[in-house]
Amino acid sequence: MPKTRKRKPVVVQRSFDFQSQPRRKARKARRGRFKLWAGSLLFMTGSGALFFAGWRLHGRVFDLRVGRAYESARQVLKQTQRPLAEQQRYAAAIARNAVEKGLSPAVVSAIVVVESSGNPLTVSPSGDLGLMQVNARIHARHFDFAKRNLLNPEENIDVGTSILKTMADRHGNEKAIQAYNGLLPEKRAYSVRVQAVLARAGFSPESERVAPSSGIFAQISDWIAAARASSGS
Repeated sequence: MPKTRKRKPVVVQRSFDFQSQPRRKARKARRGRFKLWAGSLLFMTGSGALFFAGWRLHGRVFDLRVGRAYESARQVLKQTQRPLAEQQRYAAAIARNAVEKGLSPAVVSAIVVVESSGNPLTVSPSGDLGLMQVNARIHARHFDFAKRNLLNPEENIDVGTSILKTMADRHGNEKAIQAYNGLLPEKRAYSVRVQAVLARAGFSPESERVAPSSGIFAQISDWIAAARASSGS
């Protein structure tokens, strides 16, 4: 009697088994997309927080520098003999413009003392106006004086410091003060007068530059001081 071979059992793979591998791939893809999305969100949130913190700290550094510039301006403006409220008003405008434009607040204040003795309504025979004696005719190409009141202290200081910054960039620190008044040989006495005002206020005319360049260590010191003030507030 012949032997009957045992048939191997046929394994029937159910329909859902064919779909298990694609489903796993789909789940992995979804998890990958979620991780990418979550990572991007965390990165954007962290970057935004760092930007906001840096922006706030930058504002504190600016305020710190303006505060120092204000004290320097006040020290020089005492020579105007103007009422205290006026001196404080001028010093605030000088400090802000000096820090924004990289100028020495002491030099700007000394120019105010020499030009107008702190009288914002000063008008010269040649048409120079205000605290820094700005000549609208000479500088008409660079400023729209139809929209500016040069007898207003803040506007006059804004224009005057812009002119002084241009002179410093064009002629350098040594000739910037002379250039502000005309850059003529006979105007050299003007620089001497400005330097004398600085000396009377306790500043060294030789070391007080029109557009001082702050070194890297001074900048780092300002940021550290601002950070400490921020953490203490």
